[in-house]
Amino acid sequence: MDNNKVNIDNSIIEGDFTGRDSYKFVNSDSRSTYLQDLYDKFQTEKESNPELRDFCDELDYFNSTVDKEVIGLDQKLRDGNRESLINYATDVKDKFHRKLFKTSQYSLVAQDINVYLLTKVRRGFIMEIHTMIEKNEPLEKINLMITERIINPVKADLGINLFRYNEDDIMGMIFFLTGNCHLKWT
Repeated sequence: MDNNKVNIDNSIIEGDFTGRDSYKFVNSDSRSTYLQDLYDKFQTEKESNPELRDFCDELDYFNSTVDKEVIGLDQKLRDGNRESLINYATDVKDKFHRKLFKTSQYSLVAQDINVYLLTKVRRGFIMEIHTMIEKNEPLEKINLMITERIINPVKADLGINLFRYNEDDIMGMIFFLTGNCHLKWT
């Protein structure tokens, strides 16, 4: 008979279970981040207030055009020698816009999450991609940098990704911001 074996079949254990030594494991991925905190607040808010429909000012800013002269997304892409992207850009922009509306109409926290993401996309594009466009860098290099400097960092920030945003949605954010005159391709 081995005295070191314990059978816990059909048992209910509450709290710690210790055989010989007791160990506590801490998940290093459990650190709190701004976006994770917003996700938690969103879940709580969604459960407690399903009728919320006010848009925050910052999200309203991204939803509106900032230039007096409105030029459509198609023309902006043509002007930036990106006419081959027009169909794709229109499709992903519209898809993202629908998700933006759906996720934001009931929650101020969801609006904050979307503002955070749109701000990150906008800053990355203006500070890194637009500079390359102005220098007439090759399109392949610009596309690679969009992936490395915008898509991958946003995907990393999404964490548990409650809104189920994918790479096309992140590209949709770029074209949504372009269509509302927040980004330029020239």
